[in-house]
Amino acid sequence: MKIRKVHRRKRYRYNVNRKALNRKHKSTGKIKDPFLKTLWEDRKKPRTNFREMGLSVNPNKTIPIPNYRAERLKLTKFINGFVEEEMTEEELQPLKPKRGEVVGQLEELAKEKADSKLRLPKGVVQHLIYFLDKYQFNYKAMVVDRRNHYQWTWKQFRSKIKQFMSIPEQFNKYLLKKNLPINEKLPWPEYESDSEWK
Repeated sequence: MKIRKVHRRKRYRYNVNRKALNRKHKSTGKIKDPFLKTLWEDRKKPRTNFREMGLSVNPNKTIPIPNYRAERLKLTKFINGFVEEEMTEEELQPLKPKRGEVVGQLEELAKEKADSKLRLPKGVVQHLIYFLDKYQFNYKAMVVDRRNHYQWTWKQFRSKIKQFMSIPEQFNKYLLKKNLPINEKLPWPEYESDSEWK
């Protein structure tokens, strides 16, 4: 038995803005980063733009998984004399991007953002300040306090407090409030925090 074709009647959709639809299909998307936006060349393909900036569209193709079998085969061919000419110096040199300064400037921007964003949440800071005021560096006493809502262990307390102390923007404010010396070791004793509970 032959399968009968279903012919659907074609209808023109009047509500579709074809000009906007074509523009949407052709566009490569909006570039949100202002630095990249200034260097982006619209007449070039995204792949070309990225390559000239020294960036990668697909990292799997840029840094492929090494194929040891193919490398060994190439080496054996070279040793046995099947490959007559070696690669030229131009082929051996890595590709230098035309707009190579882009990568360096993007890395600097990323470092600046990472440094400025390293902060603890306000609630966690207030929580730690309460425990520091009450127990100083007695982490084991912090554990049994009834305000230990997060149920942190003494090791978690120690790591959180060390993290808090490593952020000068937040920790220096605390030191100034308590009239404690800045950039000096606090005169508080640690109550055998490094030894496990017995």
